[in-house]
Amino acid sequence: MMRFLKLVLLAAVSSPLVAVLAHGSEPVVLGEYIETRTCNLWTRPYHESGGTTLGGDHAVLAWCVRSGSWDGVELKDLTIAAVLDSEGTLSTSTEGKVRTVVHIDENASEEQGKALVSMAATLAPMCMKEIVRIEKRKITFQREGEQVKLVLGGVAEVTIQTMPPDGHCDSICGNNSRPEPTLSAVTHVEFAETFETTYSGSDLGLRWSDPGRRSVLFASFSL
Repeated sequence: MMRFLKLVLLAAVSSPLVAVLAHGSEPVVLGEYIETRTCNLWTRPYHESGGTTLGGDHAVLAWCVRSGSWDGVELKDLTIAAVLDSEGTLSTSTEGKVRTVVHIDENASEEQGKALVSMAATLAPMCMKEIVRIEKRKITFQREGEQVKLVLGGVAEVTIQTMPPDGHCDSICGNNSRPEPTLSAVTHVEFAETFETTYSGSDLGLRWSDPGRRSVLFASFSL
């Protein structure tokens, strides 16, 4: 399965993302996206720029399909997550090589797993070039009102509270309205306060705990 999924991935990465997003027809798949990195992702200039200069080399991305299909395969309520480890700060000139571990929803069939990988690679091609492992895992992606929780069983947990942007309430920078660009193509970004974000996985040899930081972006996506 790993070999086949890599072939699917190569085909997806090779396809121009712009062509897919500019197709002009109704979206065939809709969902929610969460991204957390080891740096602040919103509130400029002081918090964000300091964080990305010193860190920002690890990330967890997850896409939860709420409706629709990809490559002709129904994906409703299935989730795929990617854990990234880069040589430098992601999405900057120091990024360097990026290694990725992909986690596929344990409820997905083999056919659905292939479609999820293809979808994620289309939305975030630069993050899916160097996959070191693909595995199935129990993934929980829940939203109740303003609170969102992502759990990759035994590996990662992200708990956040979404909130409206406010351009004047930050006591230091006075700017809460300019997030960093997401690593995945998305249609709408919501700001979020982080309660807790932790990761501990053997595949990449990474471990971190990053509570109470502005290190998460929550968004919707469509293709």
